[in-house]
Amino acid sequence: MYWTGGCGGCDVSPLEVGEAIVDVLSGVELVFWPALMDTKRADVEALPAGSIDAVLINGALRTEENMEMVRILREKAKVVVAYGACAHLGGIIGLGNLHSAQSLVGTALGEDWQASPPVPGANGDAPPALTAGVVPLSDAITVDYVVPGCPPPAQLIGQFFRGLLEGYMPDVGHVFAEEKALCDQCPREKEDRPIERFVRPHEIEPDPDKCLLDQGVVCMGPVTRGGCEAACPKLGMPCTGCVGPTRKAGDLAGGMISALASLVRAGEEGEDVFAQEDEILDGLVDTVGTLYKYALAGTWKRGSGGGGK
Repeated sequence: MYWTGGCGGCDVSPLEVGEAIVDVLSGVELVFWPALMDTKRADVEALPAGSIDAVLINGALRTEENMEMVRILREKAKVVVAYGACAHLGGIIGLGNLHSAQSLVGTALGEDWQASPPVPGANGDAPPALTAGVVPLSDAITVDYVVPGCPPPAQLIGQFFRGLLEGYMPDVGHVFAEEKALCDQCPREKEDRPIERFVRPHEIEPDPDKCLLDQGVVCMGPVTRGGCEAACPKLGMPCTGCVGPTRKAGDLAGGMISALASLVRAGEEGEDVFAQEDEILDGLVDTVGTLYKYALAGTWKRGSGGGGK
C-alpha cells in the first residue's frame, strides 16, 4: 500500500472492516506499506518485476517523486488498484489546478521561501519538485481496479478484499461500487420538487425525511455511484460525489448541471422566466468546488494537456 498526495485517511481505511482485518492480514504477506513498515524505495526496486500480487495506491499525483514511485510499483505489481477518490479522480487536492504550482507554493510557504528554496545538502532537504498540476493515478500508469470513496466505505473495501483473497476478481477495469446512482440507496423521499433557491447545508435545518435536493441543497446523489449506503444524506449532509460518477452521468459536473437545470423552475406566464432561472442558478456558491470537488484533476488533464504520462 502506497500513499502519494493526499490526507492519509485512505491509508488507514482498511481498518474500517473491523475484526475482518485479521482475516485479511492472515491471508497476505505485506511487503511495502510505509505507514506500517520500515521498508524503503530501494527494497521495492530490488523486487523482481511482477512479484507483488496487488498494490493499493491512494492519493493523487502531485510531485515528481509520486510519479517515479507509482511507475516503479506498476512494474513490480501484477494488479494496481486506484484506492480512494484522490487516486481515482484526482480528489480535493485537484482543485489546486485552478492555480499554478508556483502560486500555491508562494501562498503556503511565503514569497521569501519561494525566492530561495532549500537546496539538498546545503540549508536543508528540498521537498520533491511539484508537477505542473495534479492528475489521477490512471493518467500516469495503467490501473486495473478502482476502490472509490473518500475514504472508501467499509462495504466496498470488503468487496475488494473478498475478491482478492478468494480468487474471483471481476474483469479488469471494474469499479468496486454500484452501477446505479446513490439516490437508489437513499431513504429520503424524493418528489422532484422545483428548486426555487439554492442553500448551503448550514443555512437550513433540513426535513430529515425529504430529499435534500428538493430542499435546495446541492446533493450529488443523482450522478454519483451508490456503494456507501447514502451515509452522508442519512445524516443530513449532501453527497459530494466522492465515489465518482455513474456510467450514465459520465462527468460529475456535466451530469449534475443537467440535473439541476431540469429542476430549476421560476416565474409565471408573461414573466421573464429565463432571467429568474439565471438568478436562481447564480445562488450556487463555489460552483467548481461544489460540482468538481473530487473530479477536477482528470478534466484539467484532458483540457490542458498538462501533467500525466
